[in-house]
Amino acid sequence: MTMTKRLSSIFALAAILAVTANCQAVSADTISPQINDDDATSYSREPANAAFFGKGISGRMSEASYMRFGGEQALVEGNFKEAYRKLSKAVQFDPGDPTGHVLLARSMTGILRKSKDTEIDKALLDRTIREWRMIERHDVDISEQFEARANLRKLSKVVKLLKEREKALALARSNEEKPQIADKVPTTGSKGNGVVSDELPAELSSEAKGKAQVAQKAPKLDGSEEIR
Repeated sequence: MTMTKRLSSIFALAAILAVTANCQAVSADTISPQINDDDATSYSREPANAAFFGKGISGRMSEASYMRFGGEQALVEGNFKEAYRKLSKAVQFDPGDPTGHVLLARSMTGILRKSKDTEIDKALLDRTIREWRMIERHDVDISEQFEARANLRKLSKVVKLLKEREKALALARSNEEKPQIADKVPTTGSKGNGVVSDELPAELSSEAKGKAQVAQKAPKLDGSEEIR
């Protein structure tokens, strides 16, 4: 085989490998979440700016690219809410682009990080976790997978803390709602050297009243006036 034929064969083989690698990258470079026209699966309800970007798919794709660029700039500036608004619209119009999903997840994580513990939006927390999980399963960029796993570990701790707080608040409310036994038992108070009894509740039976009166008048061995 001549040198020219060898070079031709090498270039042909390289071209085939390049096309194959490109096809694999394209197939792995797509995130296509289920998006319907409802609040549960939609990323943004903001209408398309067809007057500026044009109508149809090309117009929506152009606006998505513009929104991704603006959202990324807002992220750099630390304006997470504005980044979230723009990137949500970008993902809504171009859900297959993985960059938009990564940037969107970062913007939502930024909002949660700047929120106080008592002001965390649970719905936003759930969406953020769902977004990072989708990125974790996406195999186009291993560094983004590591980023997703790291954020998921942190967010799982937030979820755990919120559950513990809700449990503590529920227990506190339950304790406040329980009837106080002390409010239904006659009490005594000191006045000088004698013992003055409070008025007995009318709902007590005569037998209970008698026992309570005896208990009020009986001296305590330890000198206390508490009724046991």
